[in-house]
Amino acid sequence: MGKIVETFGKVIQDECDKNPSAARKLLLAGYHAQNLRWKTVPGKRVSKAAQLASVETMNSMIAPLAHAGRAAMVSLFTPCELLQVAGLHPYSCEGFGCFLSGTHAERAFLQHAENEGLPETFCSYHKVFIGAAEKGLMPKPRFIINTTLACDANLLTFRRLADFFGVKQYVIDVPYGQDEEAVQYVAEQLRGMKAFIEAETGEKIDEGKLAKAVGRSQRSMDNFRRFMALSANKQQMATVTDQMFSAFMLHNLLGTEGAERFTVQCLKTVKNAPAAKGKRLLWMHTIPYWVAPLREVLDYNEAVQVVGCDMSFEGLIQGDTADPYRAMAQRVVYSAFNGPVQRRIDRGLEAARELKADGVIWFCHWGCKHTLGGAQIAKQKFEAAGYPCLILDGDGCDRSHGGEGQMATRVEAFIEMLGGEQV
Repeated sequence: MGKIVETFGKVIQDECDKNPSAARKLLLAGYHAQNLRWKTVPGKRVSKAAQLASVETMNSMIAPLAHAGRAAMVSLFTPCELLQVAGLHPYSCEGFGCFLSGTHAERAFLQHAENEGLPETFCSYHKVFIGAAEKGLMPKPRFIINTTLACDANLLTFRRLADFFGVKQYVIDVPYGQDEEAVQYVAEQLRGMKAFIEAETGEKIDEGKLAKAVGRSQRSMDNFRRFMALSANKQQMATVTDQMFSAFMLHNLLGTEGAERFTVQCLKTVKNAPAAKGKRLLWMHTIPYWVAPLREVLDYNEAVQVVGCDMSFEGLIQGDTADPYRAMAQRVVYSAFNGPVQRRIDRGLEAARELKADGVIWFCHWGCKHTLGGAQIAKQKFEAAGYPCLILDGDGCDRSHGGEGQMATRVEAFIEMLGGEQV
């Protein structure tokens, strides 16, 4: 299967140089085929929750390619309930960066972005998407909405894409302060986001439907919090890719019926899971799911499992659903990714205790200054609390950085240090 995907990725890159429109149709056909496979032949070890997450996430990638006129480009932390209610498809920059890498189609687009002046140290998720957009593979969105959370790449990426596509951009400024004033400030901007969408589409957003969508978001977050609590004494047999799908379900897809079904299924899966066995790892930041040797160590392994990733749980809050704008604002303001790195560390410590983690991996994704800058502080804080911490360098989607075998070797050595079995 790996060789087929690799060949497909090369064809996409080559075809994009000759005929970007044809390359896009081919990419769309490939995603439809993969989605059909996930729906019908998911694999014996794939849980219902993981299957649902993979299908729903792939649907969210297919929709902007198939219906670009109803697609609104967003950043990962943009509250998307308003778009969903308006019948628009959230068009994820970071999501496509992941998926193009998973398609083995990232190299040409990364190179294009760097040739056009983006530094090598710029986030590769964003570089992949920018390169794909500027080479014609990614379709023009209706407009762009992004937040300033959580990295400085957002400030450049979406402005550049708005200029390139010639579309309007709406920016939600998220202050570092986590207090009522900040919540009110962001809530007001979200009301402005509603006015912006209505002006751009000429269609009114139904406030009743919005309230229902935000209610689904809250129920989904509540379900996932319960899932984490129940996971403390349960074995989690899954893949590192499943953790990344969960992150999408609890961000751009939050508010959809699919996201709520996913969290309900998570609860069913964990209740039927066997008792905890093996070493338990908490992963901080994105996971380089493309690294085959790392997957061999961590996927479906009774000896060691990744039991949580902060990309999934960083924004789980108890929001004020009586006011949907306030509830959405609370989610971004009180995100652990907002502000100083100590907030991420504190949330990670809370999750480590809750999930009964044996150790923590702090993944320094190349180009993420926030994560890189906080690595040594994080290691000190986790280890002072009794959780051994491995700082692991790599890239979430750029294969050209190499070091796949070394990355897996370091994780294996860390597991042995924790007292784990040979893997």
